[in-house]
Amino acid sequence: MAHRDFWLYVIYGIMAFFWLPAYILIARRGFIEKTFGMPIVAMLGNWPWEWIYGLKLDSPCLQVWDACSKVEGWLQFANFASACLDSFIVYTIFKFGRDKISNPFFKKYYYPILILSLIASFAIQVTFIREVGFPNPQHQLVGGRDQPFFIGDEGGTYSGFILTFIMGVLFIQMLTQRNTLEGQSFIIALAMPLGNVAAYIFVLAVKTQSPFLDALFYSTLIVNVVYMIMTYRKSIELHINPWTRW
Repeated sequence: MAHRDFWLYVIYGIMAFFWLPAYILIARRGFIEKTFGMPIVAMLGNWPWEWIYGLKLDSPCLQVWDACSKVEGWLQFANFASACLDSFIVYTIFKFGRDKISNPFFKKYYYPILILSLIASFAIQVTFIREVGFPNPQHQLVGGRDQPFFIGDEGGTYSGFILTFIMGVLFIQMLTQRNTLEGQSFIIALAMPLGNVAAYIFVLAVKTQSPFLDALFYSTLIVNVVYMIMTYRKSIELHINPWTRW
């Protein structure tokens, strides 16, 4: 096994190590408090993305990572596991979300809107991932030839980083709107940026970094840190130990 490949496997594992528990804890708080802990719009983007790779509708391997074929099945399984864990979060949104809606129209058509939105998100993302090409700023070789674009496989990286930024903003909005820790915790807020940092290190290691991904990552990191501080302060305000609320 090449030294670079070993570290790519390790980094991918670290990324899963932080994100998978975050999903479990979000679902756990939702069931305990009879609410949902992930913003609805964030779920609409995140869940279809995981199924695309969990069902291998697109390969989780990048073209420039030749050795990925050896572990492609494991990467697919990791995405499948994430999608299954997120199913519990989706359940809390369907089960408890309608009662949180104040707008009469959205409250009346809550379930059809959710289902249609999931279908639309899935269709948009799977076509985006398969069709959109991105610059190859480091002129890496694919199949022995310099490629001006990474087609398809790099689309998932871009859409994934876009989703993490949107998710970070929406978590802040949810905390601000509720003004409580309902469905949330400092531990969850801490796990998210650690998983995102691991994802960015992976991008650096596999050399698919670009200015756009840099901008997305650092913007997301700032948003994540703000959310961490907000959940920590809210915990103290509510006389909750932020390190023991799981």
